[in-house]
Amino acid sequence: MNTALIAALVLGAIACGGGGAKPDPAAEPMNVQKHEVGAHAPAGEHEEHGKMPAAISKFHDTLAPRWHADKGPQRMADTCAALPQLHSDAAAVVAAPAPEGADPAVWSAGGTQLDAAVTALEAPCKANDAAAFEPAFERVHTSFHHVMEAGGGHK
Repeated sequence: MNTALIAALVLGAIACGGGGAKPDPAAEPMNVQKHEVGAHAPAGEHEEHGKMPAAISKFHDTLAPRWHADKGPQRMADTCAALPQLHSDAAAVVAAPAPEGADPAVWSAGGTQLDAAVTALEAPCKANDAAAFEPAFERVHTSFHHVMEAGGGHK
């Protein structure tokens, strides 16, 4: 009976994770996470964006390192410091003609939304309001994807 009890305890410990080898974090791929707020870009994500119009590509180059940074004060500080460049890049999207094959009205609306989202990010940046920053930054990211899709990029 003692042998049966010991076997049950050992099996229970193994089932609860107490008996297996722990994964080696160094052996796991780094920065391979879903494309979410604060997540690092997974391998191949930039390829999924497809061929972006030049104005969208430039905006992406400014947005991506900030979007993929870990959430927190540094991400907010870096993004807020980049607001002048984000404004400039969004204005370039608004001024750019619709790419070949894109609906000009949808392209224009997307650029306008992107520009408005960047402008809306100013208030949380100026107030140093971390709680308001994340949803405002999410809006910038979502608007970027909408205009990219309008231009024939990532679907």
